[in-house]
Order: sequence, then structure tokens, then C-alpha cells
Amino acid sequence: MKKVWRVAVTEYLNAVRSKAFILGVLALPLIMALTIAVQFYAQKKTDLTPRRFAVLDRSGQIYESLAAKAKARNESLRTRDNSVSIEMKGQRLKMDLPQQPEFVPEEFKLTGDDAKAAELQLSQRVQRKELFAFVIVGSNILVPDAKTDTELRYHTETPTFQDLPAWLDSTINAEIRERRFTAAGVDSKQVRQLSRQVPLQRLGLAEKKTSGEVVAAKRENPIATHAVPIGAMMLLFMTVMSSAPSLLNTVLEEKMAKISEVLLASVSPFQLMLGKLFGTVLVSLTLSTIYLGGVSWMLWKFGQLGNVPGHLFAWFFLFQLLALLMFGSLFIAVGAACSEIRDAQNLMFPVMMVVMIPMLTWMAVLQSPASPFSRALSLFPPATPMIMFLRIAIPPGVPAWEIALGVLLTTLFMLGCVWASAKIFRIGILAQGQPPSIPRLIAWVFSK
Repeated sequence: MKKVWRVAVTEYLNAVRSKAFILGVLALPLIMALTIAVQFYAQKKTDLTPRRFAVLDRSGQIYESLAAKAKARNESLRTRDNSVSIEMKGQRLKMDLPQQPEFVPEEFKLTGDDAKAAELQLSQRVQRKELFAFVIVGSNILVPDAKTDTELRYHTETPTFQDLPAWLDSTINAEIRERRFTAAGVDSKQVRQLSRQVPLQRLGLAEKKTSGEVVAAKRENPIATHAVPIGAMMLLFMTVMSSAPSLLNTVLEEKMAKISEVLLASVSPFQLMLGKLFGTVLVSLTLSTIYLGGVSWMLWKFGQLGNVPGHLFAWFFLFQLLALLMFGSLFIAVGAACSEIRDAQNLMFPVMMVVMIPMLTWMAVLQSPASPFSRALSLFPPATPMIMFLRIAIPPGVPAWEIALGVLLTTLFMLGCVWASAKIFRIGILAQGQPPSIPRLIAWVFSK
């Protein structure tokens, strides 16, 4: 066992002293900071060129109201405060709102009855950049039961810009409703009052204390119910996948450079494999400790740390350990069995398909964490570390027997992976020549 730990400590020290490890530690906060900085920069560089659009109002009753509302909107944009204040833990943070361009309408008069010629003329103006878009209002747009010419059509060369069509849709339809109500002799104000929606409050369940006191249900916290489970599972997946696959490259490079043959003169194949595996576990645990410390500090700074149950940290490290030993041993086996990178890439596909199961199914688990599918998936050992951890993080949690069974099955499966990988490593680390295949690897596992 001393040789195993000697190899593990050597692998760990070589990893944490490398530039790659330092860059890996800094990668996440740097990417987050860069993303935020780019977002702020992009907001300040938003194209605020006024969006000029033409209106072909064949009904003859919509344009004036639309122009008045566009003018009011533009005045509001010029005078409004483009920042909003958010108070967190006694501190007031000021954030800039995204700026929006002005909308400038112009009326287009149809001469004659050739609607297609008018559409072509307006389209050519859009192509010449004289207009950003144009909208055509049908002549019977205000008639509720009309069957012809009730269309509201928006034309543009820039369909990805959604603010203008969304504003036109809501504004014109609001005007249409008002005029239809007036024509029918219905008080539109009373209609709005009668049709006012009552907001749905999302709450948990009421509880009864041992003293008999009933505790009212608390309002649902989206941070605790969605942000924490998703963020925790993604962080677990990231820390595992940033460490385990590197074992394949390390083992394969040492095999190709004949370094493994020198190392095997001092330690047994199993000791070498186990030492590399433990070294990678130590590196990954170091990374997760740094990341969790940083995330915890940020949550505490903004007064949100109370939304993270303390037991999640313990489950995080336990499932990380199981996932690293399980997937790390598989990557080691692939690296030892191959002699070229091309061969390793072919064998990586089935392994990566198993690893990616949680990423392909977590949305369904989040929607129904207590469903038979979610329960079965969380008890499937390759997916247990991510999926069971996700289910534990989703209130109200998972029954204790399911957690115990999941941990037991994953532990047994992990030990099986380590045992099988050790058998493959013992033969494959010195094997050269013919590319390995799945049947050959299975034969190696059961060889004496």
C-alpha cells in the first residue's frame, strides 16, 4: 500500500504544480468574469439605430393610434432611468437595464388596388436600408367575423430582431380589441377588470410540529428548487469530467514513451494503476474544494447560502469520489489497452455514451424526481452519482432507503470497474501491435 500512495502522491504533486492545473483552477472564475464583462460590453454596444418601419393600413383606422403609441414609447425611452436597484443582505446593487432603440413609423398610402406592387415597393425600400421593416394591416382587421383580408403581416430582412414585431403584435392587437369593444357597445375598462388574472402563488406544504402547532406553507424559492440542484449537479459533472478523462491521456502517453515499462520494474501493475487513480482523485477533490469554497463565499455574500442544505456538501464529495473511481478506472483501462490515440478514440465512444447518460436525462428527472423513471435511473450505477445527487438536492429529497441502495449499488459497481480495469491494465500496459476490441478486452478481464 505504501507504493500505491507513493505513486498517488507523485501523480498529485506533479499535477498541482503544473501550469495546466493552475489554469484549470482559474478557468471557471475567469470564464464567468469574462462572460459577465462581455455581457456588460455588449449592452453598451447595442445597436440603438432607430428602427424605421412603414405601415400600410388598409383599414384606415390603425395607423394614427399606432404612431401615437410609438411616439409615447420613444419619449418614455428618452426619460426613463436605465438602471434598477436590487437589495441583497443589506446591500443595494445597481444594475443597468438593456437599452432599446426607438421605433419610427411612417404611413404608406396604397395607390390603386395592386397590393403586390406595393409589397414589392416596400420590400425594395427595406433592401436599400431606407426601412427596417414594414407591416400590412388588412382592410377587415376590425371585423370580428370577417373571413377575408383580416391579416396582420410583418415583413423584414432581419427576422432575428424580435423587439419590433413583438411590440407591433401587442400594440396593434390591443387597439383592435379596444375598437371592437367600442363598436359592440362594451365597456373595455370593465372587461379588463373582469378578465384580470389572479397570480398563482407557488407554495410548499403545511407542517405540524410535535407540539401540535401547524406551520403555514412557505412560498416556493426558485433558487432552492431549481438553481441549487441544477448548479450542484453541473459542478459535480464538471469536476469529474475535468479529471477522469485525463487518465486516458496520461496512461497512453506513458505507454507510448515506454515509461510504463520502467515504472513496472518497481511496482506491480495494480499498484501503478491504483496510485494513478488515487492521485487523480486527490487532484479532483482539490479542485472541487476550491470551487465549492468560492461558490459558498459568493452565496454567503449575497445572502443565499441558507438555500443550500449543509448535507449537500457531504453528498457532493461522496458521489464525486464514487464517480471518479468508477469512470477513472474505465479511462485507465482504455488508455492501457491502446497503443495509438486513434484506437483510444474508437474505444472512448461507448464509455462516453455511458458517462453522458445523466446529461441526457436530467431535465426529465428535474420535472418528476419521484417518478419510476427517475428512481430507476438514480439506481443505475453509472448514472447514480449525478442523478441521485440531483434528486437529493431537489426538495423534499429522497427516501433514505433509496440513497442507501444507490450508494451500495454504485460502490459494488465501482469495485467491479476497478477490478476489471486492473485486469485489462495488467495485460494491456505491455501489449503492443494489434488494435484492441471489445471482445478482446472482455477476454483479458476473465483471463488468469
